[in-house]
Amino acid sequence: MKLLVITDICRGFAVTLPERFLYRGLHEKGVDVTVITHFRTPESEELEKAGIKLHYIPLFRKFDLTAIRRIRELLIRERFEIMYLTFGKAITNAIFAARGIRIRKVGYIGSLNFHWHDPTAYLSFLNPSIDRMVCLSDAVLEHFVKQAGERFRKKCVRIYKGYDPDWIKPEAPVSRQKLNIPPGALIAGCVANVRPEKGIPYLIKSAELLPAEAVIYFLLAGKGMDEGKQARLIRQSRLSDRFRVFGFVDDIFRYTAACDIYVQPSLSEGLGRSVIEAMCMKKPVIVTSKGGAKELVEEGVNGYVVPPGDPGAIAAKILQCWSEKTRLADMGEKSLLKVKEMLDPLDYLGQIYRLFCEVAENKNGT
Repeated sequence: MKLLVITDICRGFAVTLPERFLYRGLHEKGVDVTVITHFRTPESEELEKAGIKLHYIPLFRKFDLTAIRRIRELLIRERFEIMYLTFGKAITNAIFAARGIRIRKVGYIGSLNFHWHDPTAYLSFLNPSIDRMVCLSDAVLEHFVKQAGERFRKKCVRIYKGYDPDWIKPEAPVSRQKLNIPPGALIAGCVANVRPEKGIPYLIKSAELLPAEAVIYFLLAGKGMDEGKQARLIRQSRLSDRFRVFGFVDDIFRYTAACDIYVQPSLSEGLGRSVIEAMCMKKPVIVTSKGGAKELVEEGVNGYVVPPGDPGAIAAKILQCWSEKTRLADMGEKSLLKVKEMLDPLDYLGQIYRLFCEVAENKNGT
């Protein structure tokens, strides 16, 4: 089987762990894997060292004539059987590049940020020439069907990305002493690159609803956490002294590891990589019901699910964790167990491999 993957493997070490495992695993199973990504990184070099062919074609525009021409030349020369397209711009450019060429197309969608009323969606995720669509969670699958129509359900398959907890091994957590947080306090953490759908203001506002006598601190880290609306809301909070805020940091795992509980207040979430990472580090989690993150949580066992955009509900569950601190270690163990049971990397590899074998059996291509 000859497979061309067009992916953004340049997003960093932690973000691309499951994908790199997948491509190495497919290569080891005998699949002839070629990967296109934007530019050379340590992560792409790792794949090259594993024997996978890499081509560096920047794909930062929805329609790039230079990229389309280069992809088309590669398709004609190499005669791939399948393209695996993992982001919107990859799909759009690859579809134009493959015009008139018989090749199967498998897409991947990991978010809920596409809609039927957006005309550009029909050049990417909702394009009818896509043969199969891998959806990151049940929530993503149902959103896809809602946007594309029930007739497209047969194209969809839900496959969770695999995560090995051994991948998530931070150095020593950021110390409470360095954070100036007292030993007996509860630390509620959230790491994210701030975007509106992450819902960070609702987490900040939840502090207003906590009793001052509950010794609860907030540890926020990630690009945008220390500026804009987030910074303004924290300054205005009566508990502003309880926030420890960092912008972009290199070793984000150390900050997640410093928390007692992890809170993801998203208004929209495909699954929740940061949630999974926290679970790998044995953290109870609080997530919202909008999107796939709720699929990671057994209510009251390894965490809690709250409505999106509801600071009161977030505050209530944080306060419950404060009141039941003796349960948190056991809940964290259950988080780790959930990851191992639900997100086994070998299951992930096996499901993708079987899907590609199934798709390859149809030789006609669209």
